[in-house]
Amino acid sequence: MGNNESGFYAYASSPAEIGQTIEQAVSSSHSEVSTWKALDIPGHFISEKVLEGIDSCSFLVADISVLNFNVTYEIGYAIGKGKRVLLTKNRSIQEGSPSIREVGIFDTLGYKEYQNSSELSGFLNTAVPADPLSIPSKINIKSPVYLLEGMHKTDWATRIVSRIKKARYLFRSFDPNEQPRLSANDAINQVAQSHGIVVPLLSSTAVGFEVHNMRGAFIAGLADGMSKALCILQYEDYPVPLDYRDFVCMSYHPNDINEHIANFAGEVAEAFQQDVSIVTSNEDTFLQSIDLGSTSAENEMRTLESYYLKTDQFLKSLRGEANIVVGRKGSGKSAIFLQVRDRERNKKGNIVLDLKPDGYKLIKFKELILSFLEEGTFQHTIMAFWEYVLLLEICYKILEKDREQHKHDHTLYEPYRALADLYHADGYETEGDFSERMSSLMEKISTEYRSRHGDKTNVRLNASSLTEMLYCHDVRDLSKQVIEYMRQKEVCWLLFDNIDKGWPTSGLEHEDLLIIRALIDATKKIERQFGKSNVVVNTILFLRNDVYELLVKETSDRGKEASVLLDWTDPDLLRELVRLRIVSNNINGDDSFNSLWPKICVSHYSGEESSQYLIERSLMRPRFLLNLISQCKSFAINLNHDRILEEDIAKGLTAYSTDLLTDIGYEIHDVENNIDDVLYAFIGSKSTVKKGEIFSVLEEFGVDGQFFENIFELLLWYGFLGLNINGETKYIYDFNYSMQLMAGIIKKKGDAEYLINPAFWPALMIEET
Repeated sequence: MGNNESGFYAYASSPAEIGQTIEQAVSSSHSEVSTWKALDIPGHFISEKVLEGIDSCSFLVADISVLNFNVTYEIGYAIGKGKRVLLTKNRSIQEGSPSIREVGIFDTLGYKEYQNSSELSGFLNTAVPADPLSIPSKINIKSPVYLLEGMHKTDWATRIVSRIKKARYLFRSFDPNEQPRLSANDAINQVAQSHGIVVPLLSSTAVGFEVHNMRGAFIAGLADGMSKALCILQYEDYPVPLDYRDFVCMSYHPNDINEHIANFAGEVAEAFQQDVSIVTSNEDTFLQSIDLGSTSAENEMRTLESYYLKTDQFLKSLRGEANIVVGRKGSGKSAIFLQVRDRERNKKGNIVLDLKPDGYKLIKFKELILSFLEEGTFQHTIMAFWEYVLLLEICYKILEKDREQHKHDHTLYEPYRALADLYHADGYETEGDFSERMSSLMEKISTEYRSRHGDKTNVRLNASSLTEMLYCHDVRDLSKQVIEYMRQKEVCWLLFDNIDKGWPTSGLEHEDLLIIRALIDATKKIERQFGKSNVVVNTILFLRNDVYELLVKETSDRGKEASVLLDWTDPDLLRELVRLRIVSNNINGDDSFNSLWPKICVSHYSGEESSQYLIERSLMRPRFLLNLISQCKSFAINLNHDRILEEDIAKGLTAYSTDLLTDIGYEIHDVENNIDDVLYAFIGSKSTVKKGEIFSVLEEFGVDGQFFENIFELLLWYGFLGLNINGETKYIYDFNYSMQLMAGIIKKKGDAEYLINPAFWPALMIEET
């Protein structure tokens, strides 16, 4: 038994043994938490002795009153080793930073609160060691690496991703931009099905480092406990604890990452050659055996095909009838992106560009160019930049795909060699992934500008100056040779996803929309150029709903682009989405939803059919629905329930509600930069409110009156507020996402009543009125 910074851990063969020891030790101490039994550590690493103690025990008791790296790592390690874990929390101690709510993990694992030694020892004396958490044994051999990503895609983070790709490993990841919190069950499942885990730890100077590194500690502990290949990367020296520093790969320059990931890749390769022993229970329940897949399409690239719901929007995209796919976050845009990409690039004659620009790098580029150039020149520069990038990437894909084929096809050999010679021009960096190639090109443009114009502002460039600043190649010659080569191919696909991901939560500006407009114009120009030589080019740009709405408002020729709206309005479609995921687990017998759902979940909750209850709280978004079901499922499995019970739904909804509040808050802030955390203004509010009351709440929260109407519209648009019509609440999705229709009904009704969406009630502590 011992203590570690502000948390304690204890291991033994029975809870009563620890309970008696704690009561005796604490009663003779002047503090609530102290060191009861000294570890034998002279001449040993502290962490080494702690982990040896966990290895030899039956279960672990850990206190999480104040979260710290060491104890969090050891909790993960114990779970990975198949040990039963009992968590406690002293309610009399003020929660520090990071909080359990911010980190996640522990709210789904569950913990017992106490306020004195008597309560603590009483809980431990009566605790019954149940079975340890179930750990899946199936390895995802198609995507064998799991990566913990940070909120911001820095050069350091980009290099890590690039080197994993260079090692030719597909990876899954936790991305806080997609999911605000990490659940314990998701972390356990992701680590268990991996051969290798990469955990980058952020410097103490980075925004959000405390939350990120605490998640990293848990994931690293799980990986260590399950004997996975583990690469913990630390940027500079701090803040990893001293007793774990010897297990961490330090990096002071992006090039340091190359060596660390190379060593890690070798360990993953070794894991493929041997069977890794994982502790599992003897027999899983039906609920434990069901895998509903990931809530993020990027994490299920190789399994999505088996349960993908082929919607009309997907089929239109596949036929090349849509140039823009529009949808809210979590509506399935990335799923269409991946499905179109995988289907089309499997065809021998196709060239498919699956491009995901780093949003933050585009912002940096925009700020650099905007600070020096006049707007007319700025727009022309951005379009020329996109056109050049697209030509280079088409060329890159051709050279990559036909690297072997051209050697055996005399019709391709000479054109291929000529294209390769042209592509590898002096001054163009061809290494790394797309983000790194684009970044090096941006850096080259920046350097070229400063060498010519220094710090001059409002510069207007002529065509000749622009060409010299942007291009490393003869663009006309490059375009001509690429088109000529493509005449021997079938279709070229240009797929753009994540262009609006990673943009700062400071609201969208006119110049941000110019970047997108310039990209669309550049793709159209390439389509026309290639089309003159009968080469078919299909372009699909995937955009958030709010970004597209702003783009349309700023575009003079509205409706010119062929777009499809990927917003969900039919609950039965969402049920079918869930059913397909259940059926993919090789279910025998009746595979209808009505037959399968009762095996997973109770039929009713609070008098309502349970699937409808959950769907109504998902804001009609597939990712949110899967998140909610996953939260409920996690609680049920952790409490050894055979299926999701009412108490699991209650707990799952509380955890989900907090995540949802954060998610929708981010989305609102992305669009309106004059408000901060506006949803928190409704803490303790009535569930049913009128417009005047909403404005009063905003005023009390300190919001400037000039923003009231805009915020009110956003609350309706994001489904936070619903309109009461004859005793029935209608949300934006009930109006087919038409704000004009909803606004018209509100105007006609006059003094209408609004209901705060029940999905937000637990997080905002709202009671039904």
